[in-house]
Amino acid sequence: MPDVKMVNLTIDGLPLTVPDGTLVVEAAKLLGIEIPVFCYHHKLEPVGACRMCLVEIAPGPPVAQAGCIRPVAEGMVVRTQSAMAVQARADVLEFELVNHPLDCPVCDKGGECPLQDFTFRHGYPTSRIDGPRLHFKKPIPLSDNIALDRERCVLCYRCTRYYDEVAWEQELTVAERGVHSIITSQFDRPLTSNFSGNIIDLCPVGALTSRVWRFESRPWDMHHTASICSKCAVGCNVTMWERRGQLVRITSRENDDIDDGWICDRGRFDYTDVNDPARLRVPTIWGAKATWAEAMSTLADGIKGKGSKLGISLPQDLTNEEGFLFRQLLDGPLRDAKVKMHGRTALPAPSGDQLMIKDIDEARVIIVVASDTENDVPIVNLRVKKAVSKRGAKLIVVHPDGVDLDRNQHTVHIRNQPGQAAAEVRKLADHELLREPGGPVAILYGDGRGSEDAAELVAACSELAGKVGAKLMPLYRGTNERGSVEIGVAGWDSLDEVEALLSWGPPPTAGVPAKVGFHAVWDHLSRPEHKDAAVVLPATTFAERQGSYTNLEGRVQFLRPPVVAELPLKESWEVLSELAAALGLELDYAGIFPIQRDIASKFPGLAALAQPPSAELEPARVLVGPARP
Repeated sequence: MPDVKMVNLTIDGLPLTVPDGTLVVEAAKLLGIEIPVFCYHHKLEPVGACRMCLVEIAPGPPVAQAGCIRPVAEGMVVRTQSAMAVQARADVLEFELVNHPLDCPVCDKGGECPLQDFTFRHGYPTSRIDGPRLHFKKPIPLSDNIALDRERCVLCYRCTRYYDEVAWEQELTVAERGVHSIITSQFDRPLTSNFSGNIIDLCPVGALTSRVWRFESRPWDMHHTASICSKCAVGCNVTMWERRGQLVRITSRENDDIDDGWICDRGRFDYTDVNDPARLRVPTIWGAKATWAEAMSTLADGIKGKGSKLGISLPQDLTNEEGFLFRQLLDGPLRDAKVKMHGRTALPAPSGDQLMIKDIDEARVIIVVASDTENDVPIVNLRVKKAVSKRGAKLIVVHPDGVDLDRNQHTVHIRNQPGQAAAEVRKLADHELLREPGGPVAILYGDGRGSEDAAELVAACSELAGKVGAKLMPLYRGTNERGSVEIGVAGWDSLDEVEALLSWGPPPTAGVPAKVGFHAVWDHLSRPEHKDAAVVLPATTFAERQGSYTNLEGRVQFLRPPVVAELPLKESWEVLSELAAALGLELDYAGIFPIQRDIASKFPGLAALAQPPSAELEPARVLVGPARP
C-alpha cells in the first residue's frame, strides 16, 4: 500500500496532522470542533450547496469559505469562530429560516434536528424577517412509506444526490428554479426503490419522514437498542427504537465493514407485525387455550416416532442458538425427519479464500452470477454500485433476465439460458476485462432462485476464481442460512409425502401437504393455514429474541431485543428445551450464554460466540436467567 502523504494545519489554534485530501469539516471533527453542515454528508460527494459550513481560511481571500468542499493544505490556518465566520453562518441560517414553518412541537424531527440545534448554537437570537412565508401542500405522500413536507426543506439535495450516486435510481429531482425550487418525484410517480427509506435518515430536517412511524413518539421517550436486521443474509446493523413495549422505529446503524450506513426498505419498514394486536400470545390445542405443558405434551405425542414421515419447516431467520438446539433434536428423537428452510438457497458452505463485503470496494472487476442482488442481498447491491461509481470497477452480470445493476450503461450483461449460468461462467476466463492487469477480481454467485445446478455453478465459479485470482462470495438469501449450514440444519428436503408437520414460522411455501394428519404450528401471527392445526405455539419475533446471526460472509453478530417477551410468551431456547424434555432428551441450559459457549466449542466457524458482546450493544438490556414456568 503506497505511503499516505500527511498534511499539517491548525484549526482554532489547535495543531493537527491529517492525510492529504481530508476535507476541512472532517479534520475539525478530529479535534471535536463543530462546523455545522446541511448539504454535506460523509457518504456523498461534497457539493457546497447550503454554505452552512463557512469558515475563515488562511492563506486565502478575505471571505468566508465552505469547509465541506475545501481539502486541507500544508500550513493552512482555519478559524471557525472568527467574527467573519460566525456572522456568515448566522446569515445563512437566517435565510434558511425565512420560509421554515414554526412547527417543531409536531415535527417528527424534533429533538434530533440539526436545523433546530444549529439555530440555537449558531443563529441570531431573533429573526429580522417579518414577511409572509411560502406555503405548500403538506404532507405529500412520496410512497406508502415516505412523506414530503416541502415547507421544511432546506434544499440540501442530499436526497436527490443519494438517488443519483448511491441507489442509481433517479426517483427524486429538483423542479422549478431559484426560490421556487422544490424536491419532487420524477413525473410525480410514487417512489418504488427498495432503498428509498435511507433518504429519511439523510434528511437534516423534517422534510422527509416515515409514514409508518409518523407522530408515534419523540427521541427522548424511546429506548434504542443496537441490533441486527433479520430480513436477509447481509446482516446490516440497525438501531431498534422501543416505546411502551412496542417497536416503533428501525434506523440504520453504520458499520462500514458490512452495510456502509444503509439499510433496505424491508429492514426499515417491515416491523409492524411485532405490534400486531392479533399476535399469538398463548398456546392452543385444537383452537382452545392451553398451558405450555399441555401443548408440549400434545406436540410431542403428535411428532414422536414419525421418522421420515415427519416434516419440519424452518424460518430463514433461525438464530445460531435455535439451530444448535434444534440440531440436537435432529440427532436424537427427531432423527430422519425431513427439514426445509424458508428462503434457502442450494449453495453449500464456501471453502478457500473468501471475499468479504468490504473487499468489494477495492475490486477491479466484479462478476455477479445467478442473482438479482437488489432483491436477494440488497445492501451488497449498493456495495457493488459504490465500487463502480467511486472506483471505476468493471461489472459483469450473468443472469437470464434484466436486473437492477443494468442501470449502469457500461454493465456487461451476459443473458444465459436458465440452467446454463455455469457454462457462461467458464467462458469468462478469456474475457477482455479479466485479462487486463490492475486489481482484484470479485465473484459473487447465487443459485438463480433454484433455476441453476448449484454444485455445477459453484464448481464453475471456483474454476474461474483459480484462473483469474479472484475471491468468491456465495449470495445466501436466508437471514441466517450461513450459520444454519455451519450447524447442519439448513435443509431443503421435499415435504410433499410427510404425514406430520411442524411449521416453525410461516407455513411452507407450497402449503400444508395433503397427507398431513397432524399439523403443529410455532408462529407469532395467526394465518389461514393454521386453521386445522392441532397445536399452535406463540413465538417471539426478531424484536424480542436473543441470539446471533451469521451473515453471508461468515461474520457472527449478536441480536439484542428492544422489546421484552412478556409472559406467557417464552423465548425460543426455553421452548426447544421443553420440547426436547417432552421427547425424552435433556438439554441442560439455563440461558442463552451457556448455549453460545457450547456452540463456540463445537463449531469453529462460530467461535466468535464465545467472545463477550461489545459494550455498545447495551448488554444491560439483554434478558438472561433461568427458564420460566
